[in-house]
Amino acid sequence: MYPNAKREFSHRLTGLLCVALLFAGALCAADDQVAKSEKDAKAEGGSETVYEPGGDVKPPKLVHYVEPAFSPSSKEAYVEGTVKISTVVTREGVATNLRVTSGLNAEEDQTAIDAVKQWKFQPGTKAGQPVNVHVNVEVTFHLL
Repeated sequence: MYPNAKREFSHRLTGLLCVALLFAGALCAADDQVAKSEKDAKAEGGSETVYEPGGDVKPPKLVHYVEPAFSPSSKEAYVEGTVKISTVVTREGVATNLRVTSGLNAEEDQTAIDAVKQWKFQPGTKAGQPVNVHVNVEVTFHLL
C-alpha cells in the first residue's frame, strides 16, 4: 500500500508542477504581449508610451473643434454619414497618427482627417500628468 501512496503523491506533485509551469508560461506570454503593445505604442507615438483611456488614465477633452468641409461632389450626391478615425492625442493636445477606421469615401475621409488635425485637446492624463492617449473620434457629415 505504501508504494501506491508514494506513486499517487508523485503523480499529484507532477500534476501541480505542470499546472504551475503552465501558469508561469501564461504569465510570461502576458508579459511579452504587454511589452509588445508598449513597444508598438512607442513606435506609433514616437519615443513615449501611448496609453488607452481607463483606470487612472483620463481621456483627452476636445477644446477646439473645426467643422469639416463637404467636397462639392459629395454635396451634389447628398452624401451623409460618419467617418471614424483612430488617433493619438499627444501631451500637447494635438491629434497625431490619424488613421481612418471606417470611412465614407476618399474625399470625405481626407476632409475629416484635415479637420481633426486642426482640433485642439486638453491632454489625457495619468496620475495627474499629461500623457499620450489613443482615442477614436467620429466626424459626422450631414446636410442641413
